[in-house]
Amino acid sequence: MKFLSMLALTAAVGCILPAVGQPAGPIGPVRSDLFHTNFVRTSNNTYGLLYQPERSGPNARIAIVYASPRALFNFAPAAEMASRGYRVLLVKHYLADRRRVRETSTDGLREASRGISYMRALPGVQRVVLMGHDDGARMAAFYMAAAEQGATICQHSEPIYHCTKSHTADVTGLTKADGVILLDPALGAIETASAIDPAFEGSVRNHHNLDMYAASNGYDPARGQGQYTDAFVKAFFAAQSARNNQIVDQAAGKLQLVEQGKGDFIDDEPYVVAGAYNSGNTASLYETDLALLSSTKVPHSLLKSDGSTAEVTVRSVRAPAGPRMVPAVAECCRVVGTTVRRFLDNNAIRTLSNFAITPNDILGVDWKSSITSTPANAESIKTPALVMTTSCSHFVVPGEIVFDHLAAQDKSYVAVEGAGHDFVACKPEYGDTKKRAFDFVDHWLAGNGRF
Repeated sequence: MKFLSMLALTAAVGCILPAVGQPAGPIGPVRSDLFHTNFVRTSNNTYGLLYQPERSGPNARIAIVYASPRALFNFAPAAEMASRGYRVLLVKHYLADRRRVRETSTDGLREASRGISYMRALPGVQRVVLMGHDDGARMAAFYMAAAEQGATICQHSEPIYHCTKSHTADVTGLTKADGVILLDPALGAIETASAIDPAFEGSVRNHHNLDMYAASNGYDPARGQGQYTDAFVKAFFAAQSARNNQIVDQAAGKLQLVEQGKGDFIDDEPYVVAGAYNSGNTASLYETDLALLSSTKVPHSLLKSDGSTAEVTVRSVRAPAGPRMVPAVAECCRVVGTTVRRFLDNNAIRTLSNFAITPNDILGVDWKSSITSTPANAESIKTPALVMTTSCSHFVVPGEIVFDHLAAQDKSYVAVEGAGHDFVACKPEYGDTKKRAFDFVDHWLAGNGRF
């Protein structure tokens, strides 16, 4: 007997629905010597937390809207930028169902649009810049592309999962921003594809020759680091690509049956795949092999710990992933989204026969096959754009990939030496990396003639 709708899925897949976490910092009004916050209504049913500087200055003419597909009110860069005289709005994205994390790829776009309109209407605001971090940067790039293209972004034939009426409504008539800041931008669906464990066959992890955690293949469990042979790396990525495409094809087939009325549900169905992870990067080879995603292809600006800026090939100085509970790798894990539609919409992307993650690139990806693909969406961004990465992470290479795809004539790439993904120094000797990072953002925003 068919279930009537996906409302019935709660009982079926409740154990695999991620819980909505509680924010770690203050969520109410905050007042400091430099700024204060107020809870504001940006439309009839959307809200935000507005950071305003205590003393008005020239920077107040530029407003910043922080984009995120999830509710987030304790975002450190908001305080950093407000302390430098900018007005910053953290948009509150209310979820229709509090259990969900991301329902569709367009979550948060309408709220961001209303936030931009709200900030543009404030007295004295001349320009509004969109900012995002990690998955928020992925969303910001998507937003900028959708605001530029409108409904035509839903008319491309390349994406695996095509826009629904809801998608089309969400991307139509978005208020344009005057620029965009992408902090350690996530690449979108490829992060799911690159975390699929190729050692699985079906629900059994029995391809020991592809086990990235096997000492016989080059993994050192004491350090949590791998030194793999070229032959192993090549075989690993070939198998990972093949399994990714198999998972995508299987999901597409299931959706076709649902739409033909031949599935167990009338609108969608659960999708659980062993060894396909929805949190962390447990089967991402670059997590253990530090030679991968280790440096940019060409020189870029590096904000050094001594206060200088150097034009150099930026190198990741991240530490090994550390010892892991290897037995946990063999557990049946989750595909992002938990359902066929959510997976195809948010996490499905095509990888090609030459798929590989190298020291300075990610090859063999059909970037345009996913609507969440940051590199593909960057090709529609024509406004001034800043990509900022942190060298104590793997983001130096993904950031450069996004930068290379940007259509903007005025675009900048900068890395913060010694900063972790949260912009805090990964070692004391790197000093105040957060201050250096947001001093540069301030400098970039104030660039002559930019805004």
